[in-house]
Amino acid sequence: MKKWFFSDNGQVTGPFGLEESNDLIAKNPDLYAWHPAYTHWVPVSCIGEFNTSITPPPPPIEIPSGLIDELVGEEKELITTLDRIDKTIKITSDSLYEIDTELEKYGKTAHNLTEQVKVVVKQIEEQYASLQKNLADAMKTDY
Repeated sequence: MKKWFFSDNGQVTGPFGLEESNDLIAKNPDLYAWHPAYTHWVPVSCIGEFNTSITPPPPPIEIPSGLIDELVGEEKELITTLDRIDKTIKITSDSLYEIDTELEKYGKTAHNLTEQVKVVVKQIEEQYASLQKNLADAMKTDY
């Protein structure tokens, strides 16, 4: 016959037979049990040889309605805030798109004007070079 030892917060009792063990467990289901075939202490609820029943925990207490109302109110405020943030993001996004479109137009205009200025500057430089040549030729003929 197996002999069992029990530990209750470090207090070891035993050895007991199966019937005595079940009586002890009925009074205190939170014990740990051991016998020489085991390598370590095991909760009695994990040993199939014992007559243990696991008592379900009591149901949780009801949540006070005031707390529920408060949480629902906070949830509504958060939803309102998120809606406002979504609208602000959309308006900002639309505005940035319009600004980007305008910048693209201004960029093209600036590029075209730069090209026109380059052409005019080149013409002025050519006219200046031609005038310098004419002036130099005129000075040679006067002397």
